[in-house]
Amino acid sequence: MNQRSAPGIGQWVTVSIMVIVTIFLIIKLYQYAEFRQYYPAKLTIAGLDVGGLNRDETNTLFTNRYLNAPIIIYHLEQPFTINPSQVKFTLDRETMLSQADYQRSQQDFWAGFWGFLWNRPIEVDPVPLKATHDREALRQIINDIAVLSDRPSQPPQPVPDSLSFQYGTVGTETQIEASFADVEAALYRPVDREAHLTVEKGAALHPELNLLTRLIVNHLQEFTQNGGGVASVFLLDLETGEEIDINSDAAMSGLDLLRVPIALETYRVLDQRLTISQQRLISDTLSENAENESANELLRIIGGGNDMYLGAEMTTNSLARLGLESSFIAAPYGEAIHKQIVTPANSVNGLLTNPVKETQTTAVETSLLLSMIYYCAEGQGGAIAAAFEGEVTQAECTDLLINMQGDHIGSLIEEGVPSETAVAHRHIFGKETHSDTAIVYTPAGDYILTIMLYKPNWLEWETSSTLISDISQAAYNFFNFDNPYLTN
Repeated sequence: MNQRSAPGIGQWVTVSIMVIVTIFLIIKLYQYAEFRQYYPAKLTIAGLDVGGLNRDETNTLFTNRYLNAPIIIYHLEQPFTINPSQVKFTLDRETMLSQADYQRSQQDFWAGFWGFLWNRPIEVDPVPLKATHDREALRQIINDIAVLSDRPSQPPQPVPDSLSFQYGTVGTETQIEASFADVEAALYRPVDREAHLTVEKGAALHPELNLLTRLIVNHLQEFTQNGGGVASVFLLDLETGEEIDINSDAAMSGLDLLRVPIALETYRVLDQRLTISQQRLISDTLSENAENESANELLRIIGGGNDMYLGAEMTTNSLARLGLESSFIAAPYGEAIHKQIVTPANSVNGLLTNPVKETQTTAVETSLLLSMIYYCAEGQGGAIAAAFEGEVTQAECTDLLINMQGDHIGSLIEEGVPSETAVAHRHIFGKETHSDTAIVYTPAGDYILTIMLYKPNWLEWETSSTLISDISQAAYNFFNFDNPYLTN
């Protein structure tokens, strides 16, 4: 009888390995069976990794990451913490968990077990976030932040001591509609829940004309309220047509200011080109040291060569044709008047300015006449072209202004602007009335400024010259805000 040989060491090793592998597989099968009760590895719901989690754990994760985690909204550098409940942010948990359960149930057991063994989970489709929020509630929150944080641009303010204007502050404005996308994206993220509002900076504001008006009125208070004087000011922005009107319709002594319409009437009456002597008369009439003779000689030419009174009447009529009904010449310079002229300005009750009977005007009408000449010289037509069609040319208006620019006195309106600034002006020094009217040509815009000051009995030069130059400087600095003229 043959005796069976005992198992060799190789057989024992093989059997041992098989037993160990079997036990390992049984353990892994048990572990995998347990794991199958949870969500598959690498499954994401709403951007959260829920692999290995059950429903309760997943719900807790939802709550922590979406419902309890605040949103940080930045207005520039300022953070605001917003709770999702404030915008009624709600998760559709049931839909998302049902989709996750479906992913788990559809996974092949043995394919999943093989991936589990080799730590290579079967790919599963992510479950997208299902949530809603109240868009109007979110809009209200963004609006509340904007109301709290936005700052309106502040306009420049006058600086009385330097007769200039200080810069205002640039404000901010939240663009609510443009901000929605980033805020909503943060609300629907489980991490990095920060958003930045779209905030635009406002434009730097140019001073408004009422600031200059306020500065001028304040500067005149001592003269008008305490000094017993009357001030009449008119400013016209030749680009925009904006005005400053301070008692500008008060009747004032016209005196040498009426030399300007005399020159204009001379151009209108003379059809032919001016002779050298006539050109000299106009230049002398509008010069600094103008004598009455030159102006009266122009009135004589206007009146047909021998009648100064007719020339004065014709000049007054032309002023009326231009709509300037309170400006007149009742008599040649130094001559007696034949009749008094009543105007809307000098017929008001309680007239305080005591204008002379021979020549009168107002700040507004003097300014308007200069504006008509300016637009005529610029070839822009206007009242002169309409009233005197073909009788006054653009070249003649230009010549008139060139002559006015030759009236250099170094004071009054000229003193308030840089020396290189072109100023076409006409001024007067009466016993009670001092005035200056000018077209000021500046880098930032041209304007007309007329200042008339009256004081009963006697108006001191020191008072009037300082006031007029100060107002002129303030006007120049308003128009040339970025490059003001500052004096000591």
